[in-house]
Order: sequence, then structure tokens, then C-alpha cells
Amino acid sequence: MNLADLIRHHARRRPAHPAVVARDRTWSYADLDAATDTAALRLLERGVRKGDIVGIALGDTPEHLAFLWGIARAGAVILPMDKRWTEGEKQRVAQHFGARLTLIDAADPAIAGVECEAVEAPLRIDPAARAKLPDSPADPDLGFVLSLSSGTTGRPKGPLLTHRNFYHRFLIYYITLTFSEHDRFACASPLYFSGSRGFSLCALYAGSTVVLLPPPVSAATLIGEVNDYRCTSAFIVPTIVRRLIDANPSDGHCYPNLRVLISTGAALFPEDRELAMKKIAPNIINFYGSAEGSGISALTSAHPPEKSRSAGAIVWGTEVRVVDADFNDLPRGEIGRICYRSGGSAREFYRDPEASALAFRDGWYLPGDLGYVDADGFVYITGREKDMIIRGGVNVYPNEIESVLLGHGEVAEAAVVGAPSQQFGEEVVAYVTTRSPLDPEVLRALCARELAPYKVPKSVVVLPEMPRTNVGKIDKQRLRNSLP
Repeated sequence: MNLADLIRHHARRRPAHPAVVARDRTWSYADLDAATDTAALRLLERGVRKGDIVGIALGDTPEHLAFLWGIARAGAVILPMDKRWTEGEKQRVAQHFGARLTLIDAADPAIAGVECEAVEAPLRIDPAARAKLPDSPADPDLGFVLSLSSGTTGRPKGPLLTHRNFYHRFLIYYITLTFSEHDRFACASPLYFSGSRGFSLCALYAGSTVVLLPPPVSAATLIGEVNDYRCTSAFIVPTIVRRLIDANPSDGHCYPNLRVLISTGAALFPEDRELAMKKIAPNIINFYGSAEGSGISALTSAHPPEKSRSAGAIVWGTEVRVVDADFNDLPRGEIGRICYRSGGSAREFYRDPEASALAFRDGWYLPGDLGYVDADGFVYITGREKDMIIRGGVNVYPNEIESVLLGHGEVAEAAVVGAPSQQFGEEVVAYVTTRSPLDPEVLRALCARELAPYKVPKSVVVLPEMPRTNVGKIDKQRLRNSLP
């Protein structure tokens, strides 16, 4: 097994079918296969060998996808890097993981102390590349990607996923998320993101069309593009989902022809989900998973309203447990540490036995989430272990409070953190962004009506915008650091 072999297969069976559509050009499967050959040959000529790690810090272009497949065709391992990182961040990640070579856009400066290869766009295709290439390594347990699980602060963690692992993830996407060869898949987030990269590779593995529509664009522009390019499926992070809701003043769907919209990367609260099904597209799947462990659960539009606060039903091929601090199973409905495993799960962090010992146990992956599984097999997330607030000895789960705050029509985003308190150990503090000016006391009163007294935020802070991590999630650590 080598996942890149399917690109060659599609180039033979449907050579003229569009593989990648960008705002400035289109590649057929014959084009993508030739570009993949060119990419693989360039890597081999630079001395890359089977099992070597290759950093990829490219923009969201057809070339990025060609080099992802080219790295696999050469038998090397993908190391995703965000081109928006500083030189120091790129250098630290490349050196930590021992990258043999790092790909950068031709217009970007080289990274000091790192062997780099500049990639031009459009890529100059070498028509003789295929004849010069050896057969691709076909070991299913060969490394495919180091799927980074965090930003670039501290010690980066990267689970090594094999071709076999990623093939299992593709099966989850086909069976649970309904990917197929007939789709035109809109990727509206950077390819550095684990979801964007995985879904785009899956779409190409199936032989469908990937339409690259990365930011920055306005919500109105994105609405027009997804419709103009006749997309039938899409991946959009929850932040963009909320912007699309705000950008559509009508009660009709802004994507009436979209077969399915996938949202992942952060919680899609029930209030947002309901509005999205009314104003964006009728079929929305909120997919819960991680870069390390693959998918856990999916909440679809077909699931009953009483399950709307869940993260969905357990996905195909995945086992889920909820355990206590000693790794003992807890009864259904009881909150504990979520752990799971599937054929798509990593087994450890690359070169990091200390972090591996905390996150992996006997083949199970512990994402750091707290929650429970109900009697019907639906997964509920109550918060992160590191985010849980202990106020006066009582556990307070931020997700519950955030959901109440988002129930106010003028609240766009909400994040709840714990602040040090001499009296209670920790106090609840909420941060929000709003669609129009709003008195924070109105939100505290809302929480007082909906929540037990110990869960009501001591203060609500209105921000012009939320701080974010490199992958677009709200950065709660920066919010904690800003506490007085």
C-alpha cells in the first residue's frame, strides 16, 4: 500500500476529470499525477530517501497538494508547517523532528540552519519524471505524516501516522462523513490544518474534485464562491460557520445545493448548529476528533433534537471508553476521561516518550477531554481536563456556560476560564465577542437564570475579538494570562 498510487489510478481511469480547482487554474487528474511525479523526483534528486521527513511550508495551492502526494510517492514522511509561522518557529519544528528537507514557496526566505527547496507556482512539470522514478515504497506501515497536534510554543508534539492509519481515516470519511468520487469538495481553510489536509487528500484518493478556497476572504465572497464553483460538499471551521450565519440576512440557505457541510476543529454549539441548518445548508455534520486519534463521533442533521448538545454518535470503526484517573471504566452517563482507539489512531508521539506516556495507554489515546457516553452511544464533551474549573471543590465545565452565553442572540463567541481565587480556589470568568454593544450584566443575569449559582461567571468581559492559536481555535491560555 502506498496512498499516492491512487492518484496514478485516477489519472488512468479518468485523466480529464478535474482533480484540483483553485481560484486561478484547474488541474486534471493527469495534471496532478504528472505534478506528483515531478515533486517526487525533485525530492529524490535532493537526496530524500525512504523514511526521511520532509517539511512542507507551502501556500494553499495545487502545488501544495502535489507535494503532499509527491512526498508519499518518494516514500518520505510529511511534516506539515504553517507558512505563516515566523522563521524561528519553522526552524524549531524542522530541527526538532529532523527534517531532511523543507519545502518553501519560491517567494519566501530560506530558513536559517534548515535545508530548503523553493517551490515555484505554477510548477514546471517534468515530462520525463515518471520514467526516472523508481517504484513507490508499498509498505502500509511506512510513515505517511507527522500530524502536529499543537502550535509551535513549547515542545511540539507529532504523532507518526502510517499509510495504513490514513487509509482507515479515509474509510471513516467515506462511511460516516459520506465522501464520494462524485463530489466537488470545497476546502475553505488552510491546508496546514489537519482537517483541511486530511479531507482534501481523502477527496483526491476517492477521485473527486477539490476546490481550494482558503482565507482570507469575506463571508459574502465565500458564499458566492462555493455556489459559483458548484461545490457539493465543504469543510468549514466553526468560526467561519458563525460568520456565514451573520452574513446571510434571509431565512433561506446560502448553500442550497450543498449536499453536506462538515464542521470540525472546535465545538459547534446547539444554537449555532440550529441556525446553520436554517441559514447555511440543511445537512451539517459536526465531526469530533483529533490529529492524533482520528475521529471519535459525528453529529448529523438526522440526529434527534434531544441529542443536539452531544458531539454525536461514535463513528465507524472506533471504540470509545470513559475512564477514571486510574483508567477504570465508568458507567454510561458518568463524567470521566475520554479515551478511544481505531485503525486510524497513532500509537505514540514521535521522539517524545514523556508526552506519549501521558497521552497513550495500552493502545488507547487520551485526548485530554472530559465527558461521558449516554445509553444510546452518543458522546458528550463537558470540557478539557486542563480547562476544568474547580470552584470551592465543585467541578465546573466551561462548555456548559459557553453554551448558555451563546444562547443570547447578540453573542458571537464565548470562552470561559478559571481565575485564581483566595476564597474558592478558582472563580469563573467569561469572555465574549458580540454582534452589537451589550452590557455584560445582561449576560450574567442570563447565566443566573439558566445555571446553578456556583457556575455563574464572576465577571463577563467583552472583547473586540478573541485571541487564536495557529489553527484558529480560541486561545484560552492567552485569556488566562490576561487575567488581572
